[in-house]
Amino acid sequence: MNNDLPISLLLAAFTGALMLLMPHISPRRYFFAITVPANFRSSDAGRTSLRRYYAAVVCSVVIAVVALVRFGEWPGQLLPLVAMLVPGILGMLAFLWERRQVARIAPPADTVRVVELSSDDDRLPRWIALVLPPFAFPLAAAVWLRAHWNEIPARVPLHWDIHNVADRWADKTTRAVYGPLLFAGGLMLVMILLTLAMFYGSRRGRQRTAIVQMMVATVYFLSLLFSAIAIMPAVPFPPSLLIVPALVFPALLLIWVIRVLRDPKLPADSTPDDCWYLGSIYVNAKDPAIFVQKRIGFGYTVNMGNRLAWLIMGGFLAAVVGLVFTLPR
Repeated sequence: MNNDLPISLLLAAFTGALMLLMPHISPRRYFFAITVPANFRSSDAGRTSLRRYYAAVVCSVVIAVVALVRFGEWPGQLLPLVAMLVPGILGMLAFLWERRQVARIAPPADTVRVVELSSDDDRLPRWIALVLPPFAFPLAAAVWLRAHWNEIPARVPLHWDIHNVADRWADKTTRAVYGPLLFAGGLMLVMILLTLAMFYGSRRGRQRTAIVQMMVATVYFLSLLFSAIAIMPAVPFPPSLLIVPALVFPALLLIWVIRVLRDPKLPADSTPDDCWYLGSIYVNAKDPAIFVQKRIGFGYTVNMGNRLAWLIMGGFLAAVVGLVFTLPR
């Protein structure tokens, strides 16, 4: 049996679970990315729509599992790809089909909007300074590696298989040793700048503060994770030890997101339905907001009708591509 098959089966189940959660990871006023009355989710039509969607996602996972078992001798790199793409693509198609049905049968949304009147949300919270300490971890790891340079082997492992055996290596160079730390520091800085752009480029609302909180938590996670990865050549330990935090943190973040979305006071961005394409692409040149509340998932997406949004996203993509070249090959 292909050693990658068990992990691929778990990936298929995990991807399916995420697809099942997708209609619920959005403010209550959105249902399959359509603005609906507050009680539509619990109506007969809403429950029927959810049941159809759930059945389609379960079928997509079954198809993925059958394909994985049937073609289990494929190259290992293909199996995880199939495990994620089949439920992901089929589930997304089912989501878009239900979105079309909801747009057809849902009554007009309530005209009353919840508006934030407090001016406190115009300023960044003081605890934003908590994003600074995580930069000390990669710096400390770099200093420690420099002091223990002679203990680093001539060949540095870059990748491990499921048995914790290294299967990709690089010569001991400055890039190979310090690259992960430089990448982590740059990625953390890019995340902070993008979050600030979202905060000041979107409409007021409780979601803005929640996004900043999640960014701070993610910066700490990335800092510790990449610092641990960087010192592995000098302090060998099983890479599988990093799998647990890498799975636990996103799970906790998802629970946090769901708690925020369950807040009935969380306002929904009053963006027009006809300016959304495929439920996730927003184009409205008349809307001054650079970032708007997502209708699929939690957070913000760019207003593709705003020229400044294109400039910000172009800079973000250029920064990420540049950071990739800091990693060892």
